[in-house]
Amino acid sequence: MLSETLHRRIFLFGLICLSSGLLFGAVFMSVSQAILGANWLIEKKFKNKLFLLYKNKYFWLLSSLILLHLIGLFYTTDISSGLNDIKTKVPLLVIAILFFSSKPLIKKELELILKLFTVSVITSSLYCFIVYLGYTNKTIIDVRDASVFMSHIRFSLIITFTIFILLFLIKSKQNIIIGCIGIIWLLFFMYKFQMATGLTILISTTFVLTVAFIIKKRNVIFTSLCTLIIIVCAYFGYHKIKSELLIYNKNNYLSSNLLLSKTVNNNNYLQDTLFNLAENGTLITINISDIELENEWNKRSKLNFKDNDLNGNNLRFTILRYMASKGLTKDSIGLSALTKNDFLNIESGIPNYKYSLNSGLVLKWRELIWEYTKYKRNENPSGHTLTMRLEFWKTALYIINQNPIFGVGTGDIQQAFNKAYDETNSKLSKEWRLRCHNQYLAITVAFGFVGLILFLIYFLFPITTLSNKLHELYWPFVLIILFSFITEDTLENQAGLTFFAIFQTLFIWLASSKETETNR
Repeated sequence: MLSETLHRRIFLFGLICLSSGLLFGAVFMSVSQAILGANWLIEKKFKNKLFLLYKNKYFWLLSSLILLHLIGLFYTTDISSGLNDIKTKVPLLVIAILFFSSKPLIKKELELILKLFTVSVITSSLYCFIVYLGYTNKTIIDVRDASVFMSHIRFSLIITFTIFILLFLIKSKQNIIIGCIGIIWLLFFMYKFQMATGLTILISTTFVLTVAFIIKKRNVIFTSLCTLIIIVCAYFGYHKIKSELLIYNKNNYLSSNLLLSKTVNNNNYLQDTLFNLAENGTLITINISDIELENEWNKRSKLNFKDNDLNGNNLRFTILRYMASKGLTKDSIGLSALTKNDFLNIESGIPNYKYSLNSGLVLKWRELIWEYTKYKRNENPSGHTLTMRLEFWKTALYIINQNPIFGVGTGDIQQAFNKAYDETNSKLSKEWRLRCHNQYLAITVAFGFVGLILFLIYFLFPITTLSNKLHELYWPFVLIILFSFITEDTLENQAGLTFFAIFQTLFIWLASSKETETNR
């Protein structure tokens, strides 16, 4: 039998592998859970462990989420999908059992785990950046393809939390330098990789924590000053967003919007003034000669005019948008004005020459505005990040309206969505008819408003009962998770669920152990 000290070291090693291995794929997560599980079994002391689990109400609270999914199996019609869903949720129970039946971490052990987790995040980001720069064999068409270990969005959530960990770990001059370098790198990485979700959540979380700090200070002058700053920033932010939503409108003062009748080669122009969207003020669908465009384009490019660009969009339309952005007529004369670099941009799916001058979030922001502008015109949202979510949410609300109390059950979510898409005549293509991409809606679709209330209690109960004992990093963590639930069903995939299970369980476990000591 191994000594207690050795079992403890194996437990810490497994915990480090689990939290750090999260950044490098499913294999590391599975192996680390196997190490922790094997150590737990070999250590024995089952009677004592079961007693610790039995008497801890927070263990039962954290286990209630998987229990909710088990109950949902009783009224689902697709048992196979339901069991597969529960299989994804198993880490919630396994990690809770391993943690709550073990001796709590001391401060030194916790900080070691956080430091090594941070190193893993930075290492993973560096490798992804190398992939992005093209130093590997992987072909990168979209910057999101460079996030090789997990979803681009899931990675952004983990990076956001890591920034708060770095702020927490900065204590000495040496750590300040290292911490600041780490934070600057991660912010640059998020910007470069167009992690709009992560940065939005970072700003939102910081805002909420700042407001909470202001309230806690109870200093009238300080509170008033901060409130004024927030109001001013919100005012200018609102007007900036409002003006940005008009960037695809026509500029009536541009000569490039004059309608012409014939090209220099005496071909007729196609004039579609009803489409009425512009790039840099010039209408996209006017002064078009498809005959001349196709002939000249096919002479200078390996991509056929009738194919898609490398980003999967209709090449002809990308050409029209790009040429409109430069104020050119869409004919042989306009095409001859394009440089070799312009051709490369168009082939890559860049629809506006200014986008090639921008990078990171600016590019992503323009893309989202374009999607929303087209969605307002009732166009097909298929393949678009933002507008597909609007369609998912609308469909989810339709399902909830039909099954408001107990939902459709654990395994019937996709089946219910497929049926709802048909009944609502959704414009989404078959391959894009996905699930909620909103965890609150996903829970409500599956378990109704009863399930949603239980889900909210799952978070609110420990927050209210352990508020003075929770680690300070729990607050940014839980805010990041709760904000992520708005645009993502974070708990429906292994990476997101494991990240949540590790740190949610870790912080509640440590706080509940403090409560136990206090009671003693």
